[in-house]
Amino acid sequence: MGAAIAALSGLGVWQAQWCLEETSKGRRLVDRFGEGRALLLWRLALLLGVFFGAALATGLVNPVSWE
Repeated sequence: MGAAIAALSGLGVWQAQWCLEETSKGRRLVDRFGEGRALLLWRLALLLGVFFGAALATGLVNPVSWE
């Protein structure tokens, strides 16, 4: 699960410009913050996803378990 999160977030970082141009959420970010800042915010959010996914995959972060 963590590897999938990291991989999909990494793909989003790699395709950040496309995501901002072609998705409604991306266009909303561009309208609100401008193109440069929207790209920075999008990449930062997805980089957090990469780091969280890697931490989840390596066991640094454990999913919630209900006992």
